[in-house]
Amino acid sequence: MDSYQSSQFCHAPSPQQILDTIYPMVHQLIGDPFFDVLSERYCTEFIEYPVDPEQFGDRFGHLLLQQYLTHPELDKLAILPELARLEWLLHDSALSEDHEHLDIHALAALEAQQQADICFHACPSLRMMYSRWPLLNVWLAFHSGKMEQIPLEGGEQWLVIYRPYENDASGVMVEPLTDPMAELLGAILKGYKLSELAKLGVDLNRYLPLLVKKHWLDCFTLDEDQPH
Repeated sequence: MDSYQSSQFCHAPSPQQILDTIYPMVHQLIGDPFFDVLSERYCTEFIEYPVDPEQFGDRFGHLLLQQYLTHPELDKLAILPELARLEWLLHDSALSEDHEHLDIHALAALEAQQQADICFHACPSLRMMYSRWPLLNVWLAFHSGKMEQIPLEGGEQWLVIYRPYENDASGVMVEPLTDPMAELLGAILKGYKLSELAKLGVDLNRYLPLLVKKHWLDCFTLDEDQPH
């Protein structure tokens, strides 16, 4: 038993290897030497014990922000905190629970007086973020092997991170969001009921069907009702 545990320990990935797995885009942008230094610093200054395996690495973006604030003359560092935020959300989304299937028939069968109390629930893998940087371009460039060609200017857009409903080989995806879609999704993530969503000034007849089509809505509830 001791030899088995020793073997398992020897083959377990190091904290630095785990960070590299979670943050490959950051690693590629800054290179091996700097990433190794930051990984070592993270492991000595930012880890709280006992370590939660599912949350390990979640504060790496804080370290990158600290580095940028300390060295604002290094322009390349400016994008890193938000890029790390995107990579953490990708990692977190990949580990999320499986999706349910929104019951359209149950939704259509509701009485008119019940509709105001509908509370939609986003799929478990769905995450949102706003960035001042062209993170979508970075993500696309990383997956096409063209990281050296990306412009680091521009950006300022909402992004949605999610695992496709069929959970196919495409893995976790990133898409841009229009402002109305971002406002609606953000309100749904906050738990707004349909009556509250109607006050947002967003065209629900246009955007709710899009959320359903993309499988971004997991289920709905009515007050203390079971999810559908």
